Amino acid sequence: MSIITDQKIVINKNFEQAINEVKSPTGDKASIPYRDWMEERKQVEVFKVPIEYCRYRLENGRISIETSSYSVTTKPLDQDSPEDQEKIAEYLNDDKKNNEILKTLLRKDGQTAVAVITADGYLINGNRRKLILGQLFNEKKEEKFKYIKVVILPGSEDPESPTIRDIAMLEYRYQVQSDGKSDYSDMAKALTTRNNMLKGLELEQMLRDDPQYSNLPDKAFKNDLKKFERDTIGTLKVVDEYLIQNKIKGNYKMIQSRWDSFKELNQRVFSRVEDDGYLDKYDIQEDEIGEFKEAAFNIMKLKNPKIINKSRHSDFVRQINTWVKNSKDDFLKISEVGDVSDDITDPQERETEWEHTKSEEVENLVKKVHALTNKKIEQEGPINKLQDILRMLDHKYLEEDKISRMPIDELDTAIKLTNSIQTANKELQKTFYDLKDNKSPKALKKHFENR
Repeated sequence: MSIITDQKIVINKNFEQAINEVKSPTGDKASIPYRDWMEERKQVEVFKVPIEYCRYRLENGRISIETSSYSVTTKPLDQDSPEDQEKIAEYLNDDKKNNEILKTLLRKDGQTAVAVITADGYLINGNRRKLILGQLFNEKKEEKFKYIKVVILPGSEDPESPTIRDIAMLEYRYQVQSDGKSDYSDMAKALTTRNNMLKGLELEQMLRDDPQYSNLPDKAFKNDLKKFERDTIGTLKVVDEYLIQNKIKGNYKMIQSRWDSFKELNQRVFSRVEDDGYLDKYDIQEDEIGEFKEAAFNIMKLKNPKIINKSRHSDFVRQINTWVKNSKDDFLKISEVGDVSDDITDPQERETEWEHTKSEEVENLVKKVHALTNKKIEQEGPINKLQDILRMLDHKYLEEDKISRMPIDELDTAIKLTNSIQTANKELQKTFYDLKDNKSPKALKKHFENR
């Protein structure tokens, strides 16, 4: 159920009063993407506030993986708590590379971009700047690092006081949009986007507001919207299903390094299991879908793709459809490997126990189905291979939206390639006609030698 997004955010009156008492004007003004302020060219006053009066927001999309995981494994975080403020700071400090770059810039040039805070001091934009300014002040004891320059959003008594929707959109505009400065991971972006949708923001509204998508023609935008929804919200649904099945609901940190694999799993498999055509193609019965998913999830737990002579975890996913097509019964046996005891509740302990007691069995089953598949493919006749080629030449396989957006210089190359395909097809077709007319099989040999 979505939150009432037009509801005003709760502003801590004590914190608001404290901010009003310590803020001092800088004489500068700035424009921020709050509501329609940018379009209205509205300039608002910039203040200087002691860094200790500004607080990290719990709903910071950049660290949503960490805060969500901590909340389900340890305790819910409270952004009003000094202890939990320190915990949020720890997560922000994990990005060592970008933090060092920012520290160098702040040390050299000072703060050039203003931060944005709510009336009670919670940072909408500028969390890392507060963190690094605090570190610099502790190191240098210089007065200039003791303060942070901010724009303060309208307060509790102001008619323009922000709603839940306002804050969600403001953070999205600052942090998630693809403007070349965002350091959100794909997974954090997915979590943030979904959280915004739960607050009532429409996905189309968010993407229309994003420079990466805002100027696209309607058809291209709709295609990208569909793809974005599949690759973010759709992938997150698969991740949630996996975490629930493995008794680690909400612990996104456990699979953070495998996000790309889950994305491929959704693209290639899970987003298609509701399609009768997909089920027919791979001979999957309705009552087998559960086993099918469980087998895929067991495969997702594996960490060593070298067992099938591959180098990346996502290579497991790329093999699933081929395995099912060629050795479905053996593939489904992978689902029979059960989870560890529910008595083990710690996520890391569950993972370790599974690796010690279950992973070898899954690995052996995967190696078996992979070997059987390779053997079958090696023995596969020309008809099956020709059918595969035909499927690959289907314009849907090549993705219509990508074809429609091909640059002019690539179209000439594409035309040459399709002409070559036509020529090769005619030559091969002639060979088959010759064989049908009882001509020498040497014709086929000659054809391949010429190729």
